[in-house]
Amino acid sequence: MDMAVNRADELKKTGSSCRRRTYFLSGFDPRGVAHYQRLFARLMKHRGWRLGSRQEGERITRWHLLDPGADQHSELAFLHWDDIARANWPKHPWPLLTQLLGFARAYLLQGGVVRTARLCPGVALCGLYPVMVLILVTLAAIAAGVLAALLWLPLLPLVVAVVLWQGWRLADRLGVVWLCRSILFTHRLGSLRDTKLRQRVQELVEALLALEDNNPADEILLVGHSSGSFVLAMVAAELRRHPNSMPILCRLRLLSLGQNLANLGLYPGAESFRDDLKTLAIEPCLPWLDVTSFDDLMCFAGVNPYQACGLPVPRRDGNDYPRMQLLNLRQANGLERKRQWLALLFDLHFDYLTNPAAGLDLCGLMTGESTI
Repeated sequence: MDMAVNRADELKKTGSSCRRRTYFLSGFDPRGVAHYQRLFARLMKHRGWRLGSRQEGERITRWHLLDPGADQHSELAFLHWDDIARANWPKHPWPLLTQLLGFARAYLLQGGVVRTARLCPGVALCGLYPVMVLILVTLAAIAAGVLAALLWLPLLPLVVAVVLWQGWRLADRLGVVWLCRSILFTHRLGSLRDTKLRQRVQELVEALLALEDNNPADEILLVGHSSGSFVLAMVAAELRRHPNSMPILCRLRLLSLGQNLANLGLYPGAESFRDDLKTLAIEPCLPWLDVTSFDDLMCFAGVNPYQACGLPVPRRDGNDYPRMQLLNLRQANGLERKRQWLALLFDLHFDYLTNPAAGLDLCGLMTGESTI
């Protein structure tokens, strides 16, 4: 590791060019930069690469990606919106449950579940999952309360509280609470009740342009995972509209992993987001690879993002845009039984970032050994 750090310092001093800079947008995840540093360090290790020293910035954190024998280096740049995730991360059951009731009303009674199911039944089921768990836990609490009342009435409040608390803990262990928080944040965006993300997108674009102006990379890759995919679309569209972005657009490539763009794009109030997608469809289109898997029920697998958001599918070089790739995550993990697959659904959603055997050379894309 010391060799990699020394190499990073040496490259910085000599002004060696950056071959490829990867800007990464995480999903709705409060764990932040330290978690993804560990994740990408493990990924790089498989190919003999190393993360160099971390360079902190207000909106961008950077690492050199180092091959000790190379004259050029690549960089990984983490674009921060994790603080927004933390600010929208209810820690206690009551506020989460009250928000979930509002989402359930819109999802079930205003046609959200039907529109989603037409595109991707798995995603529709994930949207129902927190609601179903809430209903089951509530029914269990009612049943336990009735039994307690029959046995000894003073026990009723304690029994109901214990059942609800244990239901919360079980839902948290199963990833339901995490999923619920992500769904509720997207619901806020689609209902026009959040402006901070839009402001952050503008700040990220300014920070990105400043970095590329001061230390330009030969190639630029913008990656969005999960909910980070719709932030990717916002950032890319903002770049296309920015008057100072022309020098970098010819070097920019887009990569969405496990995207759930329609989770936002299907909301009637998400017109500005659909405008972002329309901006990206203007010729010449930025090269964009969209990677999903039918084994990942948290993404719109095999569904064109434009079709999913109710927009005409653009054509680029005679093909639908963006270019799409499907991974077989179950096979890559040796999950032969359905029970094994269902037990790892949450983990599989992160396999795009962690499992080279799935068929995506993310390490090669980040280091410049592969291209889109």
